[in-house]
Amino acid sequence: MPKSFAAVLLIVAIFLGYLIGYSIPPFLHAGVFSSREEKGVAVEIDEDMEKYYEQLYQQDEDE
Repeated sequence: MPKSFAAVLLIVAIFLGYLIGYSIPPFLHAGVFSSREEKGVAVEIDEDMEKYYEQLYQQDEDE
């Protein structure tokens, strides 16, 4: 019984470590854990991209 419990704990710890490894870097990149006032990542959209999205919305309204 103790060996199987240790195996389950090991599998759970590996799985949680995997999930934490994928969730922490985006938080660090966005500055969630930093002292800067403005949190998040700047999104830059050029005019071509803006026109593309406007056309997408127009296509949805036509249908």
